Amino acid sequence: MPLKRVAIASSVLFLVAIAWGSLVHLVLLRSANAVIQGLYRPDLADRVWWSLLVIAGMVVVFVLGYSRFARVGSVREGIGYGLFFAVFTGVFVDLNQYVMFPIPGWLAFLWFLGGLVEFSVCGIILSRFFQKRAR
Repeated sequence: MPLKRVAIASSVLFLVAIAWGSLVHLVLLRSANAVIQGLYRPDLADRVWWSLLVIAGMVVVFVLGYSRFARVGSVREGIGYGLFFAVFTGVFVDLNQYVMFPIPGWLAFLWFLGGLVEFSVCGIILSRFFQKRAR
C-alpha cells in the first residue's frame, strides 16, 4: 500500500467528511440538533481543533482498514465496507451518546442514518483509489 495513495485518499475523505458533517448538522438537522443546544460546551469554538483531529483520525483508520481488507476495489466492496464501518462506529458513538446524555433517541437515530450514508459514499470514493487492476 503506497503511503502517497493513503495520504491523498485520506486528504480527500477528510474534506468530504467536513463537508458532509457541515451539511448534515448545520443544514439538514439544524432544528433537530437545537434540542441539545444546552449540552454544548460554552468554549466549543476554542475546541474545534479537537473535532478536526478526531475526524482526521477516523478518516485515516477508515482508509487503512479499507486498504488492508479490500480485495478488488469495486464500488460494491466500497459500499459494503462503508456500511460495516458505519454500523461499527454508530454503535460506539451514536448509541453511546444516547446512553450517556439526555438526547432523544430519534436524534441519535438520525445521526446514525447520516453515518450510514456518509461512510457508504466515502467507501465508494475510496474504492476508486484502491482498484486492483485485472491481470
